[in-house]
Amino acid sequence: MKTGYLRLETHPEHPGLVRFLISDDAPDPTSGQSGNTIRYIARFNDIEAALMHVQNALHRSLMDVDNRLYRVDLPEAIAVVEADELRHKRIWMDATLSDDELQQTRCLTELHKSRKRRWDKVWKGIGYLFVVLIVLRALGLF
Repeated sequence: MKTGYLRLETHPEHPGLVRFLISDDAPDPTSGQSGNTIRYIARFNDIEAALMHVQNALHRSLMDVDNRLYRVDLPEAIAVVEADELRHKRIWMDATLSDDELQQTRCLTELHKSRKRRWDKVWKGIGYLFVVLIVLRALGLF
């Protein structure tokens, strides 16, 4: 496990595209690369796993794998990171986000969390079913 920082960047000439970048050191929120604007920063205890979780959640929106560029709205991108169950902490979020974007981020974060809880319940139920089947098989009843 490697601790690191995940940041989301946007570019004014490319609306609807978000870039996910990682670094070992805390990035300066005022210094985007190549005209990009940093919009969100989170610190993860396992940055490589965090990047895999983002990829898994947004794989249908992937535009450029080498540059980690996704066609997704900023509130959705932030919500995916906020809803991640890996241990992380929000370091910084762009203060220029509108109230509507902040509300949308909160709603989408809750939506992602509830979906994860539902899937966890489904998989837990499947696990219990298999335990019951194994016990029945061991007792010769199945």
